[in-house]
Amino acid sequence: MRRKYSIAPLGLLLAATAGAATCPAALTEIAGRVAQLRGVPPPFNPPCRLIKPGELRAELDRKLRRDLPTAPELYIEALARTGFIDGDPSNIYKTLLTFYSAQVLGFYEPEADEMVVVDTPAAERIEGAFVWAHELAHAAQEHRFHLPSRLIAIKGDSDEQRAASAVAEGEAMLVMFLLNAATAGDEQLSAAESAVAQQARTLSTPPGLPPYFVDDLVFPYRTGFAAALRAYRKGGWPEVDRLLAHPPASSAALLHPDRRFASVDIPAGELPPPPEGWEEVLTDNTGEWGLAFLLGRAMPADRADAAAAAWDGDLLRLIRSRAHPDTWALAWRIRCPSAEARASLEATMQRVVPGLLAHLAPPAAPSITWVAAGRTLELRAGWPPSRPSPS
Repeated sequence: MRRKYSIAPLGLLLAATAGAATCPAALTEIAGRVAQLRGVPPPFNPPCRLIKPGELRAELDRKLRRDLPTAPELYIEALARTGFIDGDPSNIYKTLLTFYSAQVLGFYEPEADEMVVVDTPAAERIEGAFVWAHELAHAAQEHRFHLPSRLIAIKGDSDEQRAASAVAEGEAMLVMFLLNAATAGDEQLSAAESAVAQQARTLSTPPGLPPYFVDDLVFPYRTGFAAALRAYRKGGWPEVDRLLAHPPASSAALLHPDRRFASVDIPAGELPPPPEGWEEVLTDNTGEWGLAFLLGRAMPADRADAAAAAWDGDLLRLIRSRAHPDTWALAWRIRCPSAEARASLEATMQRVVPGLLAHLAPPAAPSITWVAAGRTLELRAGWPPSRPSPS
C-alpha cells in the first residue's frame, strides 16, 4: 500500500525552490535542453503556476486525496491497523504534510501540463537547475509516454504504481545527472548511483513520522535510478524509452530484474466479500517491497528481505464493522513461486504477523486463520463468519 506524487527528496533536491512572476529563466532554458536530450518535439515549455509557500500544504493535500486509493486519514489508519506504522493517524497526517512540504521544490502537474512553482526567491540558484531538470523530465515523460497520467490511473494497484513511479523517478534522476554533469562516462554514472544509494540510507526520519513514509519516499529514487542506469548502459536512450513505455508491473520485478513473475494478478473475487454489517475500507496489495517492510518491523531487515523474496503476487482486503467502526478485519492472499517457497514464507509470517496485527481490532488481538494450498497462502485476521442464508 502506498501513495504517489512526484517530489524530489535527495541531495540538492532537498533545497527550497523557487518562483517569480513568470517561469524562472532557469526553467525555460533547461526545458530546451531536456527536450533535446529526450527527443521531445517542439514546442516544449510547460507553463508555470505560482503558489505562495503557505498554499503548498493545501496543494499537497489535494494531490494526496486524488492519488491515494482512499482518503489519506483512512489510508494512514489502515497502515496502522495492519502493523506498517505506529501512532495516531490524525496526528501522523499532519506531520506527513509538514514533511512533504519541507521537501517540495516545485513539481510537474500532469492534469494541467504545468509546472507548479513555490513563489520564493531561489529560482535562479544552482540547485534550481537540478530541480527543474528533474521535474521537466517528468513533463517529457507525459508528452512522450503519458507516464505521469498513467500513474494516477493505477492508484488501485499500489505495487504496480510503486514500480512505475520508480521508473519515472529513476529516469528523471538520470536526465538531471546527464544535464548537469561535466562528463558522463561509466565511472561517473557508477559514482552517481553510489551517491544516491548513500543519500537514501542516511535520510533521517523526522520526529513523529513513522519510518514507513520515508522508506516509501526513497524507494523510487534509489531503485528507480538503478533501473534507469541498467537500461541506459544496456542500450542508451532507446532502452530507457522501452522502460518508460512498459514499466515493470511490480516492485519485485525492479528488485529482481532477472527473475520471471506471474503475469496474472490475483483477482479481487478470490477474497471474501464483506459480510452483512461490514464495509470495505480498501482492496489493494503490498508487493514484495511492502511485505519486506512489514516483516522488517519484527525481524532483521536482511532476513525480512529474504523472506519477502518469495513474493509472486498478493492482494488484501480490509473491512470494518458498521456498528463498531473500531473493529477491523483482514483477508490477505499471497502467491509464491513454489509450494516450498510458500511453506517457508508461511512459517515466517506465522511467527511475526500476529504481533504486527495487534491493533487491527482492539482491545483484543484478532484470531488468525491460515489456509495454505500449493503455492498460495491466505490469512484471515478477525474475519467475521458469514451469516447463513435464510432457508
